[in-house]
Amino acid sequence: MKILVINCGSSTIKFQLIDMEEKNTIAKGRCDMIGYKESNILYKNLLSGKNIEEDVDMPTHKEGMEVLLNILMDKEDGVINSLDEIYAVGHRMVHGGEEYAEAVIVDDKLLSKVDELSPLAPLHNPGCIMGVKAIRQIAPNLKNVVVFDTAFHQTIPDFNYLYAIDYKYYEKYKIRRYGFHGTSYAYILGRLEKLLNKSKSEINAIICHIGGGASVCAIKNGKSYDTSMGFTPLEGLVMETRCGDIDPAVVTKIMREENMNEDEIDAELNKRSGRVGVVGIGDFRQMKEAAIAGNKRAMLTRKMQANRTKKYVGSYMAELNRVDAIVFTGGICENNPDEVEMIISDMECLGVELDKDRNVKSDGNDILVSTDNSKVKLFVIPTNEELEIANETMDVISKCN
Repeated sequence: MKILVINCGSSTIKFQLIDMEEKNTIAKGRCDMIGYKESNILYKNLLSGKNIEEDVDMPTHKEGMEVLLNILMDKEDGVINSLDEIYAVGHRMVHGGEEYAEAVIVDDKLLSKVDELSPLAPLHNPGCIMGVKAIRQIAPNLKNVVVFDTAFHQTIPDFNYLYAIDYKYYEKYKIRRYGFHGTSYAYILGRLEKLLNKSKSEINAIICHIGGGASVCAIKNGKSYDTSMGFTPLEGLVMETRCGDIDPAVVTKIMREENMNEDEIDAELNKRSGRVGVVGIGDFRQMKEAAIAGNKRAMLTRKMQANRTKKYVGSYMAELNRVDAIVFTGGICENNPDEVEMIISDMECLGVELDKDRNVKSDGNDILVSTDNSKVKLFVIPTNEELEIANETMDVISKCN
């Protein structure tokens, strides 16, 4: 039984085919530059280990879907014989607004509703909608499910998701904290259930998802209670190109002084801030190398990034009162033990003690990195958002059958 997981952008289609019996990805890849002359596909058959990269004409997402389905069924390089082997397709959809608190099977009504929500995620939802429509057109017998990044956070209480602005803006425009990285948090919570030997409803945890985009989530009794990203993914932590928390007066000040319009300041805060803005290096690995080499701005950026995360961890400990575990996930914390150490250092008074020897032994598997005496368990757990999407897709289809 196989699930095809799709993550579409305006000009890309990322995909993984997952064997749900073994919970293993058997093929993955991406279609790039859709709609451009340079369109191409990158494909890896994980059963044979063969990699393919070739230019293919893909004027629209429809052709992109045809290309990826054909390569999955290719006689020499494919991993399936026919589309009948695909149980369902799970699509990552960034924004479900307040309407969707769980994954949903696709129909015309759903697509219309999600299209109405596109102003809340103009860079993400339209691409996903194009992908869903494309695969429904070329493979109408396949069942499709959308899994929303925001759905996991629909349990956040109103006093945490509302902003202290005129209430009419919430009523008119639904301006509120939505939160993102929901599929990652859902996956990590499932892992914690096994690692702590507790049911989800008994777990209080703080999960730090630190990658190019970054956020922290407070889990109370197995449900999202607070999170650092807000109305958009811009709020919260220091990220690759996003500034995170900022005094709103700074925004209007820059606009006046630099004579910027709304689109220009939006690009400044989302694409030219964060690590890129402070040190001029967005890639964490390159920034870390620069810091080691003595680049003072890179060292400063590392401190800013880690300390911002630490402040959220501390505030969420206060909100939750009892914390079973603090988890580090996402590419940066999964691969950089020193970042974990920077975030969690000097918190012994809160019952948080890092075992440095365990921490440096992180090897891509779930690992406990706290001391035996730590009152709060510390874990590094690699996330797997694609598997979570596949699991939720299976659940939705099973309920409909």
